[in-house]
Amino acid sequence: MTTIELPHRLITPLQQLATAQGSSVEEVIAEALDDYLREQRHKQLLQEMERYRTRHGQLKDQYAGQFIGMYNGAILDHDADGGLLYSRLRQEHGELPILIVQVTPMPDQEFLRLQRYVLS
Repeated sequence: MTTIELPHRLITPLQQLATAQGSSVEEVIAEALDDYLREQRHKQLLQEMERYRTRHGQLKDQYAGQFIGMYNGAILDHDADGGLLYSRLRQEHGELPILIVQVTPMPDQEFLRLQRYVLS
């Protein structure tokens, strides 16, 4: 476990929230950080989607029908099988917010925000 110092102004509100929720301050902080990190990841993926749309003309010429993995505007990898691509990218890059998308004739696609579920 890592120790993090928090500004004094946060201590009382965190304690009050933890008491109201019947949980510990550590649990409240962990949940808040999980939410924050998830939102930051979503924000990064939205930016990546815009980069994809901007570069779509050139991408469709080179990768038509393929799945690409894009991070900071760079194509990290591509494959006809999106599942294989996903596996390789996770193995090589861990949890980076990499956009994985199939290059189709039209740049606008419905991008789905996937939720992660922990099975107990």
